[in-house]
Amino acid sequence: MHLTILTYLMVYLAAMVLVVPLAKRLGLGVVLGYLLAGLALGPAGLALAQNTDDIALLAELGVVLMLFSIGLELDAKKLWAMRHRVFLFGSLQVLTCAAGIAVASLLLGLSWGLSVFIGLALALSSTAVAVQLMKDRNLMGTQAGQTVFSALLLQDMVAIPLLIGISVLAPSPDSKSFEPLWALAAVAALIVAGRYLIGYLLHWVAHYGSRELFVGLALLLVIGVMELMTMAGVSAGLGAFIAGVLLASSEFRHQLEADLEPFKGLFLGLFFITIGSAINLPLLLQEWPLILSLLALFLLVKLVLLYGVAALLKLSKPDRLGYALLLGQGSEFAFVLAALATAGALLNATEGAMLNLVIALSMALSPLLMKLYDRWQCQAAQQPTGPSDVEDNDSPVIIAGFGRYGQILGRMLLSNGVVPTVLDHDSDTIQNMRKFGFHVYYGDASRMDVLEAAGAAKAKVLVVAVDDVDAINRIVTAAREHFPHLTLMARAKDVAHLYQLRSLGVKFIERELFEASLRQGRDVLTQLGLGHYEAKELADRFRAANYELIDKMQLIRQQQDEKSYLQLLKQSREELQRQLERESRETPQRYQQGG
Repeated sequence: MHLTILTYLMVYLAAMVLVVPLAKRLGLGVVLGYLLAGLALGPAGLALAQNTDDIALLAELGVVLMLFSIGLELDAKKLWAMRHRVFLFGSLQVLTCAAGIAVASLLLGLSWGLSVFIGLALALSSTAVAVQLMKDRNLMGTQAGQTVFSALLLQDMVAIPLLIGISVLAPSPDSKSFEPLWALAAVAALIVAGRYLIGYLLHWVAHYGSRELFVGLALLLVIGVMELMTMAGVSAGLGAFIAGVLLASSEFRHQLEADLEPFKGLFLGLFFITIGSAINLPLLLQEWPLILSLLALFLLVKLVLLYGVAALLKLSKPDRLGYALLLGQGSEFAFVLAALATAGALLNATEGAMLNLVIALSMALSPLLMKLYDRWQCQAAQQPTGPSDVEDNDSPVIIAGFGRYGQILGRMLLSNGVVPTVLDHDSDTIQNMRKFGFHVYYGDASRMDVLEAAGAAKAKVLVVAVDDVDAINRIVTAAREHFPHLTLMARAKDVAHLYQLRSLGVKFIERELFEASLRQGRDVLTQLGLGHYEAKELADRFRAANYELIDKMQLIRQQQDEKSYLQLLKQSREELQRQLERESRETPQRYQQGG
């Protein structure tokens, strides 16, 4: 039976909706969920994924959109500032892994040429998998995340000459010859268009068009770049990345990123599903001892080499393993290289299928290995072992976490003559903030020895300003146990977290966005005509009533089951709403229309 592209899309989307949320609920991650969905649709499952050319094109569009979004986050100045990480550190990673894997292939009895090819192909890592794993863990802004990202950028650049080289050395009968002049002309045309034409088009559509037209222009831009680079024999992903970098300093950067985000997530999911559906289960079941041995050898060699590279780059010991695991899988480009090598008779069909299996299985294992790494980090954070660069200080205030929340608090203290001791895990933040006079150190505040080194025995106040609920609770628990004299202050994600912090003994708790939202509400009322004093009075009443409700419901929550608690909470909120409405009627209604 002939199926249309719409039928295939319906099948793929149904697999996403059914399998991915289940995998995420089980803690397996989004990437592994997509791979499992593809496996279920593949020949070994329901045999519904035929991998038509249309689906493959949409899947490639997901990777291209991801690289375009990455480029939008890096303007030319930022990219130039990263040049050492990209070209020096990235080259070190690629050359080290390629050489190590090639030597291992030679020891297995492969020819010199084939060993070099396999070494270069498997030295590359999956940009899609690694970036998704880092975004899930908020690692993109950390030193380890930036180092991984720099290596991925260089790998995407290295993939282009590799694709060209394999096409020249082992050409397939139907392959097109690479024309370097056309490729250079396409890249030059893209740079010129990005400088002068694309910005004008964005201004024109933003001024005379609509939101839908702007989204259409964003898609047209990416698809046009993709088509131009493909025609010239250049990586579409690299072209999209260059276009993103050229637009990174544009005022339309954030709008482009927001408009393309849903398409990127959807098509990137299709990419992972196609990878999962390509896993050859019959071959795996037939040759599983050999394939699993090759997979284990590949992961062992690459992870050890990456850990060594991370040590040379002077990453902290916990970050070294994370660096290795994030780059330890095979690359999406390796699938293309394997297909070209098979078409050019450098690999036979069975060898090509085995190489694809090793790459696909390494991608599938990456989320699981990162999950184990997360658990190990949580356990290690609770053990008072390992070095820290924290120095003993006499500051009365310690701030754990120096993101936006902690920085504003620290600046206010510093402006009033109080120099706090700050603990954070991002070395870039540490280096930058030390220039402004802060005592910022690398360390995990949930460890007793780190708190002690930071001067917790002499300090008076510990402010927990990290943005992770579990980390906040660990830090508070450690501080309460080992330094009971400290006055604990913490930020709460929501009311449920506020209750947790109260049960842990924290008295000074600031609910995220609560006060800022109240102040914004006051401003709204004043703009509607209410006096500043009346608006402040209404906001104060709401604050007092809200905290009164929280205090009342805390005791009820401990005594009632969840269903009864939710019912009482609903009734209490309705009663609170009626009370506030009665009080507001006593206030002159000058803010109402016509008042």
